[in-house]
Amino acid sequence: MKINPTQEFYNLLNHAFQHFNHRLFDNKLPWCMLTLQRSSNTMGYFSAERWIDGEGMKAHELALNPAYFARNRVIDVFQTLVHEQCHLWQHVFGKHKSRSGYHNKEWADKMESIGLMPSSTGEVGGAKTGQSMSDYPLQGGLFLRASYDLCQGEYRFKWIDTEPAWQPSSQPREIDQPEPVFESLMEEIASIAPALLSPIPTTEAYAAIDWTPPPQAKSLSKSKYTCPNCQTNIWGKPGLNVICGDCHQTFMLIDRIKIAARSRRR
Repeated sequence: MKINPTQEFYNLLNHAFQHFNHRLFDNKLPWCMLTLQRSSNTMGYFSAERWIDGEGMKAHELALNPAYFARNRVIDVFQTLVHEQCHLWQHVFGKHKSRSGYHNKEWADKMESIGLMPSSTGEVGGAKTGQSMSDYPLQGGLFLRASYDLCQGEYRFKWIDTEPAWQPSSQPREIDQPEPVFESLMEEIASIAPALLSPIPTTEAYAAIDWTPPPQAKSLSKSKYTCPNCQTNIWGKPGLNVICGDCHQTFMLIDRIKIAARSRRR
């Protein structure tokens, strides 16, 4: 029997979109165009009214980056999808919309209400608003309960990109050694829906793929630094310690930005 990979993959994404729309947004989110986009340094993004048909009907775009699927867990993909669904919710129903790429308090409050805590670091204590944001699930929250139910069936990502996005370190992301602050959360997930913590490539077919990361580029004489809040860039010698005068944030080497952004969303 011939298999249609497009239909198989997008049916899974569409099913997840509908499931979380029903469980977290009371089925109020409008249909949108789900796409796969290999955008640099982000797992996903939302773009308002990006599509139009011949009758003038417009549709929003919700994009996921397939290059990150093979380097993450099932729950990371779900978090990315719901993160972008919150952007969709704010665009349609919000009263205090963010400027492009920014995550404001209205968006952050919606995220928290459905069980995802916004965090600039992806950890407890990170800023809840800002330009580049990650998040983590709240124990007992709506997101985790919806994710548990979705993974009780046969929901599995069967297709993955064989050329995954790599962080600058040659070591893969550790998914079986959670930081202490998340140990109780990991224990809860593992006891209810261990499939959520599984890396997506788990079969022998995936194991046969050469996952060796590409060689790292040689360091340049000048390094690029970025303010993690306002995204202002400067260039200078390695080892600079510079603070942004507007945001009072320490500029970060661009390679460090890439590490921090690998699980962030726009």
